[in-house]
Amino acid sequence: MSRELIRLENAFFKQLAHGSTKAPLVFPNPVSITIKAGDKWCITGTRKTDLLGVLASQHIPLPALSRTYPFLKDSVWPTSVVELLDFKGALPTAHLSARYEFFKDEFDLTTSKFVRGDNIITNREVNEALLKEVFRKLKLEGLEDRWALGLSNGQMRRARIAKALLNEPKILIFDDPFLGLDPAATQMVSEILGNLSPDPYVVLGLRYQDKIPDWITHIGITDKSGLVRSGPKEEITGLVKEFADQEDALKREKLAKFTRQPQPKALSSETSPAHIHIDKISVAYRGTEIIKDLQWKVFKGEKWHLRGDNGTGKSTLLALITADHPQSWNSKIIINGVPRKTGRQSYFDINAPIGFSSPELHAIIPDHLSTYEFIGTGYHVSDMTKPTLSENQAKHITSLMEQFDFASYKDTPIKRLPISEQKLALFLRAVVKNPDLLVLDEAFSCMDDLRIEECKAWLKYNFADKTIIAIGHLDHELPECEKYIRLLGPGKTETGMC
Repeated sequence: MSRELIRLENAFFKQLAHGSTKAPLVFPNPVSITIKAGDKWCITGTRKTDLLGVLASQHIPLPALSRTYPFLKDSVWPTSVVELLDFKGALPTAHLSARYEFFKDEFDLTTSKFVRGDNIITNREVNEALLKEVFRKLKLEGLEDRWALGLSNGQMRRARIAKALLNEPKILIFDDPFLGLDPAATQMVSEILGNLSPDPYVVLGLRYQDKIPDWITHIGITDKSGLVRSGPKEEITGLVKEFADQEDALKREKLAKFTRQPQPKALSSETSPAHIHIDKISVAYRGTEIIKDLQWKVFKGEKWHLRGDNGTGKSTLLALITADHPQSWNSKIIINGVPRKTGRQSYFDINAPIGFSSPELHAIIPDHLSTYEFIGTGYHVSDMTKPTLSENQAKHITSLMEQFDFASYKDTPIKRLPISEQKLALFLRAVVKNPDLLVLDEAFSCMDDLRIEECKAWLKYNFADKTIIAIGHLDHELPECEKYIRLLGPGKTETGMC
């Protein structure tokens, strides 16, 4: 019989952050689940993240011995051997243009240093043999000296796993391991995680819409009450679909409020001058061409999907448009018929009519702002301080939050929101000033499915006359687009209708 790793028996949990006898319970109902060494678990449903935290020894169990780790010796503290890994977005960086510059600040690390934890003060010596092994196991060989800030989503996900494995956990609990990944990267990460057990054992947290890997043996389903069903995959898979269907019904009900709004008439395209005209621009890093003689015209009101493999220049192109790239002041970038020139426009002038959301912006979300205040910073260019808002601006923020049933988070510190709600706050910040150009760089890549559909419906009925440029790996994580441009490498592009 397989030994037991984690056992919860009729366990309630008090939220650790409150630290008082009056602290609310994590779940209103008691939780019972046993995870054994031979099991490979997936936790799904609306409260999966909370249950994963409980499994990772977060929160206070009531009664005290209702949560145990039978495989551990009494002298071992669970948090020292159970690693909780969740989606964090991009690496922290001091400035949005960091990935395009030769100068690197104290936040910028090579992949090897990031995995080793060289930005963290620690007395722990790195196991060099293990470091080499995890780079091999996670297919990171050859990336050791690359700047971690420039890694693709899939590479960064593997680097985070490598960093966790270097801590030598006995159990790795990974929430949303596939968010924002393209199908190929998803398959690679899935295979790697499936082959890790028993060194360490792995527990996944997945959304209803995520494909459950074939190697998973057991599933637990959560809702607002707690853990509602759990057991072998063959017994639970059908119930997952039932719960997903219930969530879809709730989604359709919530989306109805957006479709009742009148859809504004989109402006006709192909007007002159073009909203954005990129006229044979080239960009090279240390002699290596990234973009060569790129030509692209975007007319007002058009919705474009910017496509391309990792490293083909998608983020560089967006950074040229938003002036986050050192080469942004270039007369070959023509906005509304006006070429950019040094001294003619400032960074603030360029970005005043632009709203955007990106992984880099997500990485520099400040700790000190409430959700309401953070959305309000969208009225100001490159300013993450507490905003001073007019009466009309304050009313507009409140209206936006109410439309998305988001008002209850008004005073919540932005960093304490669930990842999906952080992304919604980033989206609302991008649209709050009603910009002429909306840039959505993987804006929906780690949102819950309902939130994605709400944002897409809101754009359809409120931004039909605005220009939108979007990057996303998966079709359902993109707003409705009419055209696409695919970057195929220096000097090569492809355009067409979506």
